[in-house]
Amino acid sequence: SMGVLMALELIEKDMDAGLDPRDRWFVKSTDDRGLLSTDGEYEETELTSSEGQSGLRHLSSKQRLLEPKLSLPPQTVKDMPKPLFCNPLYCSIPHPPSCINYEKPTYGVPGPTVQTQNEWKIWKQNNNWAYEVGKKDIALFKRWNDEEWYQKCTHLDACGGITASDSSQGELVFELPASKMTTGLIIVCGCCGKKVGEDMFLKNENLEIKLNGKVLNKSKMDVYPNAKCARLVKAFKEFDEDSDISKEDELLLSFNLKTNANEVKISHLIAL
Repeated sequence: SMGVLMALELIEKDMDAGLDPRDRWFVKSTDDRGLLSTDGEYEETELTSSEGQSGLRHLSSKQRLLEPKLSLPPQTVKDMPKPLFCNPLYCSIPHPPSCINYEKPTYGVPGPTVQTQNEWKIWKQNNNWAYEVGKKDIALFKRWNDEEWYQKCTHLDACGGITASDSSQGELVFELPASKMTTGLIIVCGCCGKKVGEDMFLKNENLEIKLNGKVLNKSKMDVYPNAKCARLVKAFKEFDEDSDISKEDELLLSFNLKTNANEVKISHLIAL
């Protein structure tokens, strides 16, 4: 919402200065003939700004031949206001968080990647075809009693994770996108349940978590940003005096079960 307000302020300033706000956000197409009226004639009309200045081109029922700019006006972190609800260390940065997500559906390229999987297994929840489907649709497809339509009706949403419950399954190693990490934040989330983060990761004495071969101190971890996730590292030591983690060219995060233990199921891994 803050970004929308800033955009509106820019538009208002342009209008008060007698400028066309669309010149900031759009470029003219290769067919640069101005305004196209409903009868096919090109013409221009003026619009008066809030301070009485004129010079704006008003579309009305006409279509201006414009194309969106490929990039917004130059903005830096310094140009943006301080975040109201988010830690500035995490929000006032040039890159978004990187993530690997085992839930379905998932799109895009993961940031962290699996370097060594050993015997950890990729798991996806096999939901009944009626899961998350509306009651009217369920009744309709049941009347048809057609397995093909059951498959077509199945909702795409499904929980998922990479999982192990036995020390014999070896070590799971992720390579974090070190070159894109600006703060050092590392978060892992578990499946399935809304409050699994503390028991699965923080209180699990049989789970050992390492970064570049060094065991991470669980007393410095916490539940964050919600109860299904654990913040393994808050920040690199240049940003956090309590941290002993330095940024390196390669960052390898590993999970290993010491003995037979309760199942560990990782749904997300986030790095910033």
